[in-house]
Formats: sequence, C-alpha cells, structure tokens
Amino acid sequence: MGYSDYFVDRKVGFVTDDHRFIIENTAIPMIDIINIRDDGRFGHYHHTHLDNMEIINKKTLQAVGQIILGTVYKESNKDRF
Repeated sequence: MGYSDYFVDRKVGFVTDDHRFIIENTAIPMIDIINIRDDGRFGHYHHTHLDNMEIINKKTLQAVGQIILGTVYKESNKDRF
C-alpha cells in the first residue's frame, strides 16, 4: 500500500506496553501500534498531558487508518476468494 516507511520491521528491544493485558485477556482481535523512535525509545510526550490528538501527524494517521481498513477488508473476505 506504499507505507513501508511507517511500518518498519526491526528489533528495538523489549517493550511491555500498558495495553498488553487487554490484548491477552480479551477475546477481541486487536493490534497495538506503537510509535517508537529510531533509538528504540518512546517520544517525550508518551503518557503525558502532551500525548494528545494535536501531535499526531496527519500523514501518519492516514497510513495507519488505511492499513487497518485494508487488513479488516482482507480478513473479512478471506473465505470469499
């Protein structure tokens, strides 16, 4: 879909996200998309009052949204093709 710059497959170290327990203890299929800097750390805004919708880059939000929609469409039509 042309968003390989946004979804880079590389090791950055071990991350235990606060959403882990929701993901592991519910029957709801989900994925946790985390923005990690090149140095493997979260941004300075992570889990602060600065962590809000105003700091989200519109192009990044578009990339994530289109990937999610494409994945949902593909998964929901798996048996049809």
